Amino acid sequence: MLIKCTLLSSLLFCLVMIFHADVKAEQISKEETARLQSFLKKRLGSRMPSDATIEVKGYENSPIQGFNEGTFLINSSRGSGDVNFIISNDGRYIILGEPTNTKDFEESPIQGLKKGNVPLGTQTLPLLISKDSKYIILGEIIDTSVDPLKETMGKISLENVPVKGKETANITIVEYSDFQCPFCKRGSQILPQILQEYDGKIKIMYKQLPLPMHNWAKDAAIASLCAREQGNDKFWEFHDLLFENQENIKVENSKEEFKGFAKKIGLNENDFNKCLGSPDIAKRVQADIDEARSIGVSSTPTFVVNGLIVPGANPEGLKSAIETSLPGDL
Repeated sequence: MLIKCTLLSSLLFCLVMIFHADVKAEQISKEETARLQSFLKKRLGSRMPSDATIEVKGYENSPIQGFNEGTFLINSSRGSGDVNFIISNDGRYIILGEPTNTKDFEESPIQGLKKGNVPLGTQTLPLLISKDSKYIILGEIIDTSVDPLKETMGKISLENVPVKGKETANITIVEYSDFQCPFCKRGSQILPQILQEYDGKIKIMYKQLPLPMHNWAKDAAIASLCAREQGNDKFWEFHDLLFENQENIKVENSKEEFKGFAKKIGLNENDFNKCLGSPDIAKRVQADIDEARSIGVSSTPTFVVNGLIVPGANPEGLKSAIETSLPGDL
């Protein structure tokens, strides 16, 4: 059973890496674009949603000699995403991905290795390369003298974050969630029971992770933080209404729905409406997204229990992490 939302672009990246397409790279005509779109759909077969539409954007010279580069923009009822590609100048070969300049790699703690990242859809993968460029290692350097749980929690800001439970509790659960994700709705439904079961021992801190595939999730994240501006309890009331009405919210009616929720829970409507356009609130949402990526979180819901990462709406996994984190167990 699926218990989390993932990025469509990463899925497509994993499905196919190199394929042949009889198109010209110098300038893509409508006919050639259609041929390329058709080839990609045929190549992916049933793994591509039947209602998927594919656009080709950003066609230009690649820094790699003999190649041009562009982006597939993919939209379907199952989500949306973009996949970068490079194509040989003769139009024959396409590679999904984008070039990374290893000159930008940094010195690593290990002599003889430089470290950097390579793009993978909307995510990045850590990569190590020897200084003579003879060897590459897909992975990252891990310092075993550092407590990994403390290291993870050290990357998470707990200031000005919606909280539920006893603030002095020993166990902190950081929830990265997306209001448009159906699995996050399930996650929100298991938390009240866990709060009751571990009364006084845990607190839940809510973080925003709206995924690109969800077309009203980021606006909902902003709206929820605007509710938070008028009180911590107001955030949770707004949070509950978003999940309770998730199936009725569409991108076309989302703004009016959010304003209706604000009125229902007694927010100052003028302050709320002004807040919706606040660049500072938008920056806070983006900061949560960047923070999630920094600790390797890319799907929702994901819970971080005193540094232990628990992906998905998985109550047993969450309870296990809590039990492990109880004083005396670590």
